[in-house]
Amino acid sequence: MHHGAHIQNSDKYVDYCHQLLCKLRRVNPQLDIDGEKNIWISKPRALSRGRGIRCRNDLKDICSLGWKWVVQKYIERPLLVYGTKIDLRQHFLITDWYPLTIWFYKHSFLRFSSQPFTLESLDTAIHVCNSAIQRKLKNAPNRHPNLPEENMWHSDEFKEYLCTIGKEQVWDSIIIPGMKKALIHTMKAARENVKYKKNSYDLFGSDFLFGENFQPWLLEIQYKPDITKDTSVMKKIVPPMVEDILRVVIDYKDDPNCNVGGFELIYKQF
Repeated sequence: MHHGAHIQNSDKYVDYCHQLLCKLRRVNPQLDIDGEKNIWISKPRALSRGRGIRCRNDLKDICSLGWKWVVQKYIERPLLVYGTKIDLRQHFLITDWYPLTIWFYKHSFLRFSSQPFTLESLDTAIHVCNSAIQRKLKNAPNRHPNLPEENMWHSDEFKEYLCTIGKEQVWDSIIIPGMKKALIHTMKAARENVKYKKNSYDLFGSDFLFGENFQPWLLEIQYKPDITKDTSVMKKIVPPMVEDILRVVIDYKDDPNCNVGGFELIYKQF
């Protein structure tokens, strides 16, 4: 190419490649978030708060882990904010498993990595946004100045950011519907394995990553998620959410028309 070489009838090959990608996309919905590094993320089965999580791209290393690990394909083309990886913690409430009843909280928060994103390094500091990990690290000096010092945004701040890049519509048209759909299908699939006591409830924290097209991808769901008020964002979200949980669990049982605050009933099996 550098010496003037070219492919004859290249348009024909471009069309063929485009058709092949379309065929792949129909059978592989994750095609747009995959990359060329073949990176996988491994997590110890019974640990929390980001402990033991590592990115790996060596097959022999991955296969040697044993059965006490969860291994997922890493999203190599995530949505970045100011060149930095993010994920989103979305809380939801289940007030009954039979019939399955799911409540979705309207406020959420984003977590940022302390380091600029790159695939040239598999350092956990770059690729895992878990607050328990990031709070122990120093923010990189070359980070964008608009990134939050405490590495957290309220969902309202994220929506403001989407407006600045001309994508304000994706929150209601892609992100929220995609998260609701993922949670409903996941809870329906998991229900048979849940040990449930009647007249109890469960608060969950689900973690989502986004592709470059803003499509949400469910990473994992935390049982009894950490709601420590250790940042300005958590101080804003947690107190009203706890109050709204009481509205749903206590008030709604006697008055289906009562104020349930920030919770929305997104699924009830009949």
